[in-house]
Amino acid sequence: MWTCPKCGHPFFNKNQSHSCGSYTVDDFLKDKPAQSVELFHTFLAEYQKIGPFQLHPVKTRVALLTKMRFCSVNKIGPDYIGIHLVLTAPFEHTLCFYKIDNLANRFFVHHARLYDAEDISAELIYYMRMAYEVGNRAHIILKKNT
Repeated sequence: MWTCPKCGHPFFNKNQSHSCGSYTVDDFLKDKPAQSVELFHTFLAEYQKIGPFQLHPVKTRVALLTKMRFCSVNKIGPDYIGIHLVLTAPFEHTLCFYKIDNLANRFFVHHARLYDAEDISAELIYYMRMAYEVGNRAHIILKKNT
């Protein structure tokens, strides 16, 4: 692990790009609708059932990380939260995601909007588990062992 000398945040890769700053989850949630803030906490509680992680709040989002960032809550809307999951392949044939960004065919950022707790479906949890494994760098371990 490498720790940024400016902000003190730990990263798996040395000199990893990030936005240095002193941000909090409370800053991110400040003045947001109560229903959306509750959904934010519900989403985090569901992820905690999968495994432990740290929160890394920055100016525009709150990332979830283990060895690397694998998920982010990007927006607290008037009646939803916007999230993304980092996966190692695109999963285009699902209704969970409205957009997938391709990061050099290495990672695929899957975007979703959650309007209520029921949107955290069994299918989404399946992908959440996959993203959690990306956070633990399971894709690197598998690649080395093949």
